[in-house]
Amino acid sequence: MEFKGISKTFSTVGDKQYETIGAFRDELSGIYGRERLRGLGYHWTDTSIEYVIGLIDGEIEGWNVSVPLPDTGWEHVCGRTEQLGEIYGNIYKDGPLKYEIEMFDEAGNCRIALYR
Repeated sequence: MEFKGISKTFSTVGDKQYETIGAFRDELSGIYGRERLRGLGYHWTDTSIEYVIGLIDGEIEGWNVSVPLPDTGWEHVCGRTEQLGEIYGNIYKDGPLKYEIEMFDEAGNCRIALYR
């Protein structure tokens, strides 16, 4: 699987990534619609995360990165967007991730595919 999208690096210090990635997603949601987007998190360090936003179907205009991803071995979690911090707290209890793919809808639901 290949993930193409617009990539940015975000600080994870103090869990700031939830706010800053959210603003990035909101910006692109205004153009493409929230439910057409998916976000890929990867390359975590002690202080940052690489995050790519692409389209569920097709290629986002101006994409600047293509990330090869495994085709199998993904786990899936669903929940509410306002509980994202808690959801990730539970996910990380089982160890670090190599990749995460997030999808959100206008009703406040989230779907997360994770790969360890």
